[in-house]
Amino acid sequence: MADSVPLMRTFLAVAGAASFSGAAKTLGLSRAAVSSQIAQLEARLGVRLFRRTTRTVALTDEGTQYASRVGALLEQIDALDNEYATRAGDVTGPLTVEVPEFFGVRVLAARVPQFLERYPAVSLNLVLNEKVDDVAHADADILVRSSLPQAHHLKYRRLGGFRLIAAASPRYLAKQGEPRHPRELGQHTTIDYINSVSGQPFEWEFEPVRRGRSEPLVVAPKGRLTCNNSDACIEAAIAGFGIVTDVDFMLAPLFKRKLLVPVLTAWHSPEYPLFALWHPGRPVAPRITAFVDFLEQVAQADPPHE
Repeated sequence: MADSVPLMRTFLAVAGAASFSGAAKTLGLSRAAVSSQIAQLEARLGVRLFRRTTRTVALTDEGTQYASRVGALLEQIDALDNEYATRAGDVTGPLTVEVPEFFGVRVLAARVPQFLERYPAVSLNLVLNEKVDDVAHADADILVRSSLPQAHHLKYRRLGGFRLIAAASPRYLAKQGEPRHPRELGQHTTIDYINSVSGQPFEWEFEPVRRGRSEPLVVAPKGRLTCNNSDACIEAAIAGFGIVTDVDFMLAPLFKRKLLVPVLTAWHSPEYPLFALWHPGRPVAPRITAFVDFLEQVAQADPPHE
C-alpha cells in the first residue's frame, strides 16, 4: 500500500490536468517519469485508467471510478499526517501564497506578521496577482480567489464573502450631482476596474440593501477611465474624477476621513465569495493547513482601519 501512494498522487495529478505534461509540471517530475508511474499503476491494477491520443488524455470508466475512491483515500491519509505533524509542532518550511492585490495590500499584509510570529520556522513569499486563469499550473502553494475556476481539480475552502458599494468625492458630487438609482450611472463618469482575464471592465452589479436576495441589476461600464489596480481607481475617485465601486469595509476609513462619500446607499453588490485553493496532488504540508486556517480567521475578522 505504501508504495502505491505516490502512484495514486500522480494519477490524480494527470486526471486533474487532463495532461501528462501538465501533471509533470505540477509534480516537478519529467513527463517520462509521470508516464512510467501511470503505466506501473495500470499494470498493478490490471485496468486501463486513461484513453490517450496525440492531443487528449481522458479517464476511462474504470479511471473515473478509481479517481473518486483514490481522492477520498488520499484526503484521509493527508488529514492523518497533518493531524500528527501539527501536534508535533512541525509547521515549518517555505510557503508561497498568491492573493488578489486588493486583499493582499489592504487586509493580509498587516496581519501576516501574526502568522510568522506564531510559526517562526515558516518563511513566506506573498505574491500579489489579479490573474485568475491557469490555476492548475500555478506554482503557489495556496491561491486566494474570488471565484472558483472552471474545471479545476484543486481543493478549496470558502473563507468568507464581501460586497462592493459605490462612492465618489464630495467635490465630484457638488459638481455633478448624486445618482439616485443605478440606472442613472449612465449620466455620470465612472471609474472602471479591469477584469484581468477578459481584459474588459467588470460590469457593475447591484441589488437592494433591504429587499434581500434578488436578481442583480447589471449596469454596463462606460467610463472614460479604466484601470487594473483598485488603489489607482480609488485615488482617481478621491481626486474628483468620477464614481467608483470598491469593497465596503475598505471604503469605510475613507468615508471617515471625508475623502469619499457613499452614493446609491440603498444598493450594494451581491455578496462575492473568497476562496483559498491548494493542490490535492501534493501531500498537504502542515504549514499549508495552518495558513488556510489563518486566512479564514483573517477574512472573517474585523478589517484593520486606517
